[in-house]
Amino acid sequence: MTIRVVLADDHVLMRQGVSQMLNANPDISVVGECDDGVALIAAVLKLSPDVILMDISMPRMSGLVAIDKILSQRSDARILVLSMHNEVEYIEAMRDAGAKGYILKESSGESLVEAIRKVAANKTCFPDELTQSSSDQCQKHVSPLSVLTRREREVFFLVAAGNTSKKIAELLDMSLKTAENHRSNIYKKLNLSSSAELIRMAGKAGLLE
Repeated sequence: MTIRVVLADDHVLMRQGVSQMLNANPDISVVGECDDGVALIAAVLKLSPDVILMDISMPRMSGLVAIDKILSQRSDARILVLSMHNEVEYIEAMRDAGAKGYILKESSGESLVEAIRKVAANKTCFPDELTQSSSDQCQKHVSPLSVLTRREREVFFLVAAGNTSKKIAELLDMSLKTAENHRSNIYKKLNLSSSAELIRMAGKAGLLE
């Protein structure tokens, strides 16, 4: 069987290079390419791929929000995150959001192909070195996101990106009051008093790009 892949990355050269490399394998076919999170959701619903290969940082909608929206409509979706970030916070956030795997952009083509095959077989694929790094770092400190719910994490990233409550409500398809309630709960849980403090915390935790 051919593994049908939808690829999402806003860097054209990166996306084209990965697509060509994957299509060189007889058991893998890239059936769709997207440059932002909104287009990714549309492509997934239209094409029903076996594996969704996606970046974290994309225009119009972050990877974290896109994962949540995809899984809310296709609970069996198999998502593999391709990222430049090896920080524990990113790995944990993507795993908790429902991704099946996480692989670094600096990895070899062979490693990426193997990861896609594992995820297509409904296996998790968080490389040993990343998992070990995550465990070691967790022993040293607790991620600031660990006390937040999935929805609160989405709001956290959007606040950290400088979005207003009104914009967050639009992006997450919720009422303004709900967005403000989530924002207030985040501040309470993280002992913050403003978006400026949240952004500083995100920066110190390595969550800002």
